[in-house]
Amino acid sequence: MNNTSAPADVLLRLLRQEAAGSWSAFLVRALPDEVVDAIVVHPDRRIRSVLAESYAATGEQRGRLVDDPHFRVRQVLANAPNPFRSSAPSLPLPVQRRLLGDPEPIVRRDAAFYGNFDDRLIAGLCDHEDAFMREASCSCWSLLSEGDRDRLLHDPDDGVRLRARRMACRDDARWTGVLLESGLDASPRQDVIQYGAMTPALAAQIAAGDDAWGRQALALNTRAPLDVVRKLADDPEHSVRLAVSVRPEFTEAERAAIDFTVGPSDRLGPVEWVRTCEDADVLRGCARSSHTWLRRSAAFAEHLPADAVELLSHDDDHAVRLLLCERQPTVDGEVVLQTYLECQVITKSLLLSHRNFPKAGLAERFADDPDRVKRALAVLDPDVDADVLARLLADDDSSVSSAAAGHPALPLDLLLGACDNRDTATSALRNPGLPPEIMHERLDALGVPR
Repeated sequence: MNNTSAPADVLLRLLRQEAAGSWSAFLVRALPDEVVDAIVVHPDRRIRSVLAESYAATGEQRGRLVDDPHFRVRQVLANAPNPFRSSAPSLPLPVQRRLLGDPEPIVRRDAAFYGNFDDRLIAGLCDHEDAFMREASCSCWSLLSEGDRDRLLHDPDDGVRLRARRMACRDDARWTGVLLESGLDASPRQDVIQYGAMTPALAAQIAAGDDAWGRQALALNTRAPLDVVRKLADDPEHSVRLAVSVRPEFTEAERAAIDFTVGPSDRLGPVEWVRTCEDADVLRGCARSSHTWLRRSAAFAEHLPADAVELLSHDDDHAVRLLLCERQPTVDGEVVLQTYLECQVITKSLLLSHRNFPKAGLAERFADDPDRVKRALAVLDPDVDADVLARLLADDDSSVSSAAAGHPALPLDLLLGACDNRDTATSALRNPGLPPEIMHERLDALGVPR
């Protein structure tokens, strides 16, 4: 049940097999310890796996499953929860150590590769008897000693050697050459070219090659020799020219001289050197740039200064404004609201949780608006009047009436009626104002034992 006010006795009823269809809801809500107590010893490993995967439970609560009798539950626990655009609490260090030493190979391997565990623990796997674990230790390259690195670079296992050399090539052009001569598949080859240290001769060889993806990756490699990359400004492939155009060394005039376009609907990941930049003046330059891709990338930057945030909030490119609202917590609330109203992407609802989204006064602004999207926003007003809620609950558009059914200020008689309406029942049953006795009555009607 996604009703955040559902008390422990209701949640305990939902652990019955008759309510198994609701178990996925336990992923997304905080749980009282007494409910966790019941889940940990529950006979059905499916609900134990739900707790193991929960991104709302605390790390300590999830960690109680480290001794679960079924290895599949421990495997789920070993994999870090991955909520969209957010993070989950880490498991306690003793639990991490136990999972990395689990007797089941698949559990410890998933813990090492996907567990989001402490880097020091992962680095400590460099001499593990299991090659998969040694390979995982390569991800913490900076924490390894020279001796550890050398052993991994010459490990008897092919996978370990490849992972170690891909890490080493970022600082040593010798390993970049070795890897590119070894016949890598397309994706790892591009990664090595984009991030590997590069000699002028090797860069020139790639630039003269027939692999357009390789030339694009070379252009994005900020350590590749600039004189070699400049020659790609006239490359026959647009993707290569576009990559050249975002080189950090170029002036605005040099960028404008390159033949490239960025359309409103083009999907482009952030330029790496911009996204990770900590220099406020450099980021200001990106925010002022005529290059749309640089401005979009600046919107991602964690260290974007306030004046650049303000500048980009009025950008002509909708994607710039959307990315800014998604990534910057200081964007003005009215900008977030307008961006939401213009947005067509499936993730637009995430903007509603922006800390500056102007919820106060929305009822007065939008309750009678002809646009159903705006009418639905009126329900977000924490001070909306009961009579306005009643009117919105009776709205002809189901998205509006459903939104009204979930407002905690909805009068009880209207709330109970909404529970019996097909269009509003789901939202009404999630309403935090729903009395626990009504929740129990609903479960009675569904045949869930008390």
